[in-house]
Amino acid sequence: RILRLFRLVRFLKKLYLLAFGFVDAVQAIFWVSLLMLVILYVCSIVMVRTCGSLPDTDPHAEFLHSQFADIRTSMLTLFVLMSSPNLPTYIHEEGLLWSRPLLLAFLI
Repeated sequence: RILRLFRLVRFLKKLYLLAFGFVDAVQAIFWVSLLMLVILYVCSIVMVRTCGSLPDTDPHAEFLHSQFADIRTSMLTLFVLMSSPNLPTYIHEEGLLWSRPLLLAFLI
């Protein structure tokens, strides 16, 4: 029965083009998602190494440690920042972005 369906799709050219276009789109989405995952992973490693382990004397150490404590938390934080780029929690944290211009450039 499945072979009959494939034979039918071969005769209907527009359906054939639509089906293979869908397969190509799924492949493209897979590779973009994989690339995004690798980029998020590398950036989260950078953020954990720089912002996740600040000394306790830093006024923003508790906030940054809660956002970038480990790789998983950092990846989730960066994904949220990527999907909503208005930086609401970082703007409300008094003086965080202005005292760290490299963090501001990285998040933008």
